[in-house]
Amino acid sequence: MKTLSDKLFEALKGEMTPKFLATSDGSIPNVVPVISIEPYDHRTLIFGDFLMWKTEKNLNRYTKVTVAVITEKLHGAVIRGEFLGFQKTGEYVDRINATKNFRYNAYTGIRCAGSIAVTDITDPFQLTPLDVLSGNLLSMIGKGRAMRFSEGRSVMNRVVAEKYGRLKAVKVLSFMDPRGYPFAVPIMSIQPAAGDLLIFRKSPMTRYLGDLRDGAAAAVSVITFDPVAFQVKGVYRNIDKKYGAVAVSEAYHASPPLPGRKIA
Repeated sequence: MKTLSDKLFEALKGEMTPKFLATSDGSIPNVVPVISIEPYDHRTLIFGDFLMWKTEKNLNRYTKVTVAVITEKLHGAVIRGEFLGFQKTGEYVDRINATKNFRYNAYTGIRCAGSIAVTDITDPFQLTPLDVLSGNLLSMIGKGRAMRFSEGRSVMNRVVAEKYGRLKAVKVLSFMDPRGYPFAVPIMSIQPAAGDLLIFRKSPMTRYLGDLRDGAAAAVSVITFDPVAFQVKGVYRNIDKKYGAVAVSEAYHASPPLPGRKIA
């Protein structure tokens, strides 16, 4: 079992720091923002179950998970873990309900709190604003490389596509790794190439994509600073050494009041 470094521990404590939880049904990943994730100690994470219908369903069947975190200063890491279960009462619930995200929540408090045992942590990454800007610009310029994978469908409407196209948004790609985890990687360069297609420049996150194979089931989530979140699902298509794409077949809301509702 790995332990969180002090720097990663502090990153996870940020109540507004973007954090994503990737789950699966054993073969298809699902990745959504779960801002309530926080460290209970250096080996355990906890989170609030708030309108997490698909995530909860996956967790009740398949306990391997991944948490991706990236701070405002673009520092982060990917954490593999084992879901331990939910508590309806107790210290975890009290701790999550005491955070400002739920203490002043306009909808309701959490139904229960989940816990995750940390099993593995990737090497941390540190991006720069230039990495984000250049990656997005290169993805925009490279859209033509991906168009052979488009079927001309409008899976992502204009609202959804606009969110994936924002520079000031956090975007995370999830896929199944060889160990059976729904691995989740922040890919800030993701851009819409068509109504059914996303493209991204792999660098500087190439080393985290070594297990991603052409034809793999993929999910991509985005959260803006509004905050508004969406998730799309489809199939990863490898373009070349520098670029990858996701052929999108489904789109979902991923933030209140409609989390999990299918758009297309």
